[in-house]
Amino acid sequence: MKNKEMLSALKNAMRGEMDSISIYQNALANAKDDEVIRFFNNMVEEEQRHYNYLLEYYQTITNKEKLETIDTKDTENMIFSDNFIKRIGSNQMLFSAISVATLLEKNAFEFYQRSAEQTDDEVLKKFFEKMVTWEKQHYDDLLRIADEAENTYWQKNRFEPF
Repeated sequence: MKNKEMLSALKNAMRGEMDSISIYQNALANAKDDEVIRFFNNMVEEEQRHYNYLLEYYQTITNKEKLETIDTKDTENMIFSDNFIKRIGSNQMLFSAISVATLLEKNAFEFYQRSAEQTDDEVLKKFFEKMVTWEKQHYDDLLRIADEAENTYWQKNRFEPF
């Protein structure tokens, strides 16, 4: 991957992280439960951190400096209570946010996987591989939330099979 292609990949990745931040911030604005608020705050902070890492690499390449490994902070595994799952399933906006965020996270880890495979720069390759791990963890967490909250969502909205 040449510098121009790396910059393009980083810009696309930053755009994806900003999309995720927007989804989580919108969900946060509709959250009332403390546990739900903490969850969406945490997601905003993590995606902002990812954005900042990408921006740092973008600026380094733009300034024609040598890429060096960024000291990154790993994401934490989350545990979700029954109350959390019910709150998500009971709120259309939050349930929808989880659904959209799941797709964004899936797109992100697939994008980072392709980017890791395409770059020749070892530092960037390792960073993209770490991003795959983080975004895949987000995806798995969101998928689990959606699956567990789905029953509450259907019951609350009185949807019935046709």
